[in-house]
Formats: sequence, structure tokens, C-alpha cells
Amino acid sequence: MAHPVASRGSAVVRRSRAVRAVRVGYAFGTSLPGPVAAGAAGLVAVELLVLMAWGADTRAQAGAGSALRVGADLWLLAYGTSLRLPAGAVHFHPLGLVVMPLLVAGSAGYRLAAVRAEQHSLLQRAMAGRLRLPIRPGANVGSATGRSDSAAGRPAGARAAARAPSRVSRRAVALDVVAVVVAQTALVLVVCLVASGPAARPAVVPAVAGAVMLSGLGATAGVLAGHRRVRSAWRLVPAVLRVPLAAGCAGTAALASAGALGLCVLLIVRAGSVTAAANGLGPGVVGGFGLFAGQLAVLPNLVVWAVCYALGIGFAAGPELTLTPTAAAPSSLPDLPVLRLLPTAPVPGWAWLVLAVAPLAAGVALALTVRRATPGGALGGRLSMVCAGTVVCALLVGLLAAVSGGGIGTGPASRLGPAPGWAVLATFVEVGMAGALVTSVAELLRRN
Repeated sequence: MAHPVASRGSAVVRRSRAVRAVRVGYAFGTSLPGPVAAGAAGLVAVELLVLMAWGADTRAQAGAGSALRVGADLWLLAYGTSLRLPAGAVHFHPLGLVVMPLLVAGSAGYRLAAVRAEQHSLLQRAMAGRLRLPIRPGANVGSATGRSDSAAGRPAGARAAARAPSRVSRRAVALDVVAVVVAQTALVLVVCLVASGPAARPAVVPAVAGAVMLSGLGATAGVLAGHRRVRSAWRLVPAVLRVPLAAGCAGTAALASAGALGLCVLLIVRAGSVTAAANGLGPGVVGGFGLFAGQLAVLPNLVVWAVCYALGIGFAAGPELTLTPTAAAPSSLPDLPVLRLLPTAPVPGWAWLVLAVAPLAAGVALALTVRRATPGGALGGRLSMVCAGTVVCALLVGLLAAVSGGGIGTGPASRLGPAPGWAVLATFVEVGMAGALVTSVAELLRRN
């Protein structure tokens, strides 16, 4: 027979666990409406753009329901799904739309974290008030700034506490991230099932996987920012991993900046042809706004293609053509005016020096990041860090190349974008050589 005291203690433990589970469930349930509303706001924004374009097109024969379904399909494309149409599959994802789920999840996570941090701060203040902390007679809290609390409006301690990282538990942080992921994934799943029809069938598995990945990444960044723990979380990463990650991200950012700069130059040079192609479609004022928004969503894809073009591997511009610096553009293109920016002739010999600026800039950024993070380090250690950072940069470029490509239907746009494997190889060789050269030259100059 169990001892009465022991049985009473086990019952108390079970009761406390049940109460804790109820509290966690209640906190999780109260965290869901905010992320769901944020995801629904993104869906409504895309639907409004599609409805504006549909209302401005006087030749449109489809009804408003079809327009709403098209808007839902575009919103699902942002989460990485593919569409099965009667004329062929659509597995092309505008990166400008892919940024939207990250921002939505980040904002939802930040709001949840801010509310939880504020509740924790109020609890701490209430506990401090009940403890009745002693204060010296005649002491003035605002004496350090020369103003009293009533004059300053907010004590200096409160301002410092607002800037300091919150002391919310890791379980609460994980709960906020999971709440955002579950809410937005459930919303994506519901929209997939509702929007599915004979005209277009979204693929459920890629949509759910993309929602989990994008919302998880955005929610983690947003929750850490809301709790002001981004720096502390970054410092938890070991230096042997933190330095290559920072260097790889710096090299990738330099490559993207070079690609964006080249794309801006092409926009200036070929603005006339792009405008003429847009006017030839006759979209009208409202439809022109929708066309402009669609082209903005595709511009990040073109930046990645420009990076691969500068690396020399080029990108696919049709089912049978890979556009490289030595090949011309195809004669037939999809009806998107921004695609008139594609090169129409091979680059001359001197232009190869201009293209070499992109990997050289990435190598410089990568080498400088490693040098700044390892003061006083030996040359061998820095070169190994540069090599590891180059691997990170190559993987990031390969990932961008994979998500920027795809295809639409079975016509001229059935195969678009660079090959991820060649992008990884070219980035590793070219950026790695530039980074090693810059590191060696900097070390030689320091010794001399």
C-alpha cells in the first residue's frame, strides 16, 4: 500500500502538470488569431491587385469568382506551390512574392513577442511593487538626468529596460514561433483546398512545405527581434560556424548588389523597349498598375539571373536555349515587358572585365568579413575560413538559382532560370579564388 504522503505528492505533481498543460494550450490558442489575420491580410492585398486588373480589362470574359481564384493561385505561388493547368504546369515563383510570406510571418512573430515581453515586464513591475523595495529618503530617481520622473515622463530605468533583452523563457519563444507556423500553414492548406478546381489545381504538399519553411524562418527572426535577442542568439553560434556564415552572407549580398546594379543599367538603357512592349499590351491605367506590380515581383528573379550571367554560366531562356555571355537572346519571349531586358547579342571581349567585377566584389566582401572577425589570425586559418565562407556563399547562390527558375506551360517559357549545380560550382571557383587572392595580398601588405 502506497504511503499517504507519497500518494498525495504524486497527485500534486500530476495536478501541476495538468494546470501547466492547460496554461500552455490557452497561451497557444490566444496566439493564433494574430498570425492568421496577418496571413489573411497578405491574401487580401494580392486579391485586390488581381481584382483591379480584372476590372480594368474590358475584354475579360471571366467573372469575379475566377479573378478571385487567380489571386489565390498567385498567393499560393508565393509559398512555393505549383499549379496544374489544362495547358501545362506552372512552377515559376516570383521572388518578389516570396518575400511577402517572410515579412508577414516576421511581423506576426514580432507582435506576439512584443506583447509577451510587455506582459512579462508588467508582471515584474507588479512583483517589485509588492516587494516594496526600499528607497533612501530624499532620493530622486531622475536625478541622474536632472529631471524627476514626472518631468521626464518616463524613468531612465524604464527606457533602459525597454532596450534590454526580455527575460521571457525559451519555451515561450518557441511557442510564439510554433503558433505563427501552425496558423499560416493551416491558412495555406485551407486556401489550397478552396481554390482547387478544374481550371487550376494547386499542389498541396509543396505549398505546405513552403509555408512551414518560410513562416518558420520569418517567425524566428520576428520573435527574436521582438524579444531583442537577435545578437544574443547569434553569439550562441560557435565562432567556427559564425564567421563562415557571416562571410558567406556578405559574399552573396555583394553578388546580388552587383547583379542589381547591372539590371538597373539595363533598365536605363532599354527603358524605351520595355515601355513600348507594355503599351502594346494596352492594359489601361488600372491594368497598367497591376502589370507594373507583376513586373516588380519578377525583378528579383532577374537579379539572380544577372548574377549567374556574370558568373559565366548563364540561364535558360527557353526549352532549347541557355543564354550565356557568348549566346544571343531567343526570338520569342513571354508577354512580359520586363523580359525585354535580356541581352540580344553576345558581349564583346572587353565586357568580360565588367562581368568579372561581380565575383571580385564578392571575394573582397568575403575576405574583409573574415579578416574583421579574426583579428590577429594566421594566414592559414583565415584562408580556411575564406574557403568555408565560399562554400556557404556557393550554397546560397545555388539555392537562389533553384528558387528563381522554373517554367510556365509548354511554350517558350517552359524552361526559365539558371542551373543550380552549375551556379554552385561557378560561385565556389570564382568567388573562392578572389577571396583567397584578396586575403593573401592583404596579409602580404601587412607584413611589408
